[in-house]
This record gives sequence, structure tokens and C-alpha cells, in this order.
Amino acid sequence: MANMGPPTPPAEIQDEVKMSEASTSAAEPPAAPVAAVATQPPPPPPPVQLQDPYQLIFPRIIELANQKQWLELIDTAETTEIHAINDQQLSRLLVIVPLILAYLIQNEIPIATLVVKRLPNMKSIPLMKAVGDLTLAYSSGVYEQIHSEVNTLSTIVAQPDFPEPQLAKVVQSMVADFLISFRNRTFLLLARAYTSMSLSLAEMYFNMSADELLPVAANQGWTYDVSSKILKPVATKEPTSFTAPGASSLSEFNFIAQSVSQLEL
Repeated sequence: MANMGPPTPPAEIQDEVKMSEASTSAAEPPAAPVAAVATQPPPPPPPVQLQDPYQLIFPRIIELANQKQWLELIDTAETTEIHAINDQQLSRLLVIVPLILAYLIQNEIPIATLVVKRLPNMKSIPLMKAVGDLTLAYSSGVYEQIHSEVNTLSTIVAQPDFPEPQLAKVVQSMVADFLISFRNRTFLLLARAYTSMSLSLAEMYFNMSADELLPVAANQGWTYDVSSKILKPVATKEPTSFTAPGASSLSEFNFIAQSVSQLEL
């Protein structure tokens, strides 16, 4: 007897099985292709921030001002000016103001005037205007105005809201040194121009009261006649190293000489 296999399912059932398998295979999405890993370049480094040359050198300016090393301060400030890129930033005042004052202390008035002219766009800044006005008054030989401009400059840096306290200290110190050097030069110039002068005229030149002026004049070797109120400078010889004064000193001398002639008329 022949073995008989399982009965063949009806044709309808076979068709349903085939359709079910076909729909299942159609529902399965094809495998996604493996995406190639893209290599991104590293981000560029941040731009290098250039350091402010005026801020960097300012501690050295402070040190030289405290040591009264005026020639070295001038050299340091001028070197910074040469190598600085942005010369319109406000931090430039940290260098340029001490530079001008150092030139005035050294009696280098023409050079100080040229430095002031380097900053035409900063003349509206009160500090720069005051330094420029002081330089102009000194170069013009207007003695009474010099003291007025010094007071203006000192008042500006003494304000509580002055933005640079360290610069304020430097300016105050250098202004005091300028007044001392200016006073000493004035005594010398007056001694060359006058054989005697009234106390009131001396007070005008030095912007000092009689009580302040007379002890200082005595230290310079001047004598004072109480009855006539006349000051007489001590006769001094020029040192062997004396050289002829520059243009700025000559303008001061001429101003004094004109005052003498007016008094003697």
C-alpha cells in the first residue's frame, strides 16, 4: 500500500498564503545604506586680541615719573608713540599727557607744542585741552595765565569721577615738579632782566602772596627792602657750561624785558 502524504490544501488557501507572504515582504522597508562619516575641519582659532601698548607701558611711566627720570620718561613715551598702531584711542592719554609735562619740565617748549599738535581729534577732551592751554601759555610767556592753567589742570584730575586715578596722581606730581622748575627758571630770567623790582610785580610773576614769596626769594639769594618794598636779585655769574637759551627761553626773556621797559617809562 503506497504511503500517502498530507492532503494538499485547496487552491484558495494556497493563494491566501502567497498573498500574505507578498504583503509582508512589501511592508518591510529596505535596509538603509550606511552613510559615510564626513570629517569636519576643526573650527578656526579665536582672533588674537592685541594688547593696548599704552596700558602696557603706563606702569613704567608711573615709575619714571615717581623717580623724576624725565629724559628716560620722554624716551619711553616717544618709543611707545612710534610703535603704537591705533593712536586715536583714549588710553593714549596715559602716555601723551606725561610726555608733554616732561617736555615742559625740561623746558623743551617747542617740542611740547609739537606733541600737542599730534592730537587734533582729542582737543575737546578736558584733560588734553588743559595740557594744551598750559603749553600755549608757557610758550607765549604769559606768566599769570600759566598759573591759571595749572590750577585748571589740577582741578580736572582731582575730580572724584576722573576715570584714571593713577594718571591723576602722575599729573598732580608732575605739575608740582613743573611749577618748581618753572619758578627756578623765572628767578634766573628775572635776575638777568632786573636790577630791582617791586614786590607787587614779583607777586604777579610767581602768583604768590608776599608771605609765600619772600622766603622763597631769600632762598634764591634775593634781598628785600621793607621800606621801599623792593626786591633785588643776587648778582650771579653764568656757569661755564651755560649755553644760549633756545627760542622759547628768548621769548620769555623778551617778555620780561618788555615789562622792565614799561615800568621804567
